[in-house]
Amino acid sequence: MAYLKLALLLLVFAATIYLIRGNRAIGSKLTENRRNLKAISVQLQQTEDSLQLLNLLALPDLGENKNWKYVLSFTSFPARFASLLELIPSITNQTLPPKEIHLNIAKSEISQLPKSLRNHLEVAGIKIFEVSDIGPGKKLIPTLNRTDLPVIVIDDDLIIDPDLTLKIMIQHNLYPNSIIASRAHHVTIEKNGNIKTFAQWEKQWSQSNGPEVEMFATSGAGTLFTKELLHPEALDEDLYAELSFHTDDLWWYFQARRIGVNVRRVPGVRPLNFIPDTQEQGLWRTGNQERNETTLIRLLDKFGKPF
Repeated sequence: MAYLKLALLLLVFAATIYLIRGNRAIGSKLTENRRNLKAISVQLQQTEDSLQLLNLLALPDLGENKNWKYVLSFTSFPARFASLLELIPSITNQTLPPKEIHLNIAKSEISQLPKSLRNHLEVAGIKIFEVSDIGPGKKLIPTLNRTDLPVIVIDDDLIIDPDLTLKIMIQHNLYPNSIIASRAHHVTIEKNGNIKTFAQWEKQWSQSNGPEVEMFATSGAGTLFTKELLHPEALDEDLYAELSFHTDDLWWYFQARRIGVNVRRVPGVRPLNFIPDTQEQGLWRTGNQERNETTLIRLLDKFGKPF
């Protein structure tokens, strides 16, 4: 009997090992299949994005009576100056070139821009401006104050696709009364109508393209603004610095909603291509997650619900 029990135990043990190995193999296979499906999904989205672009370019009236001029604008600071050399090719080789490229640097920091780098930027056609230190708001407010053209803003830590501004301008001509964003979040609402905390918003939204009230532009990946799409107080540097110094995207959202303007998202999904070694100084690394929550409360108190 003892031998029989031992044999049964060995049999159960062997069966258990077999099942564990089998499950591991199945799990590995499932993981591999999920990765493959995800890759296929990304490829399909990119293909759909390209087809939509071709279809839009084929519209017979798109090029008639349309204005394709725009200004590309960004800001930078000393910790990122060295990486600007990697950014230059992606912004100067756009399929639809900008009329002008503006680089806004704080007056207190522009002396730290190396002369050789400044020459390189200027040779590439980039105009450099000394502006007030208003944090990330520097990339848009000073530029909108000096031009009547649409302004597409980007962050200085991203390599942008060569057709990005073309896609944005196509959407601008199709939806001239909307802010055009390459990437967006989706504002979520409580049952009582109150806005949920920023952390509870649906990030990197791709389920719809808008224009929608709940669409929230994340401007650094490429977003188009015009003066007409923002409340006049949006360009008040002192008010911006007082209420939203580090959180420019929340500022644009509230100033657009104050005059009933919505956001349109560029169709498709675009992964972010960060320049190496630029993220340690990014806003998220320096406390912007908490600032978004406090700024959201402050803007709600000042301007009320954006809906």
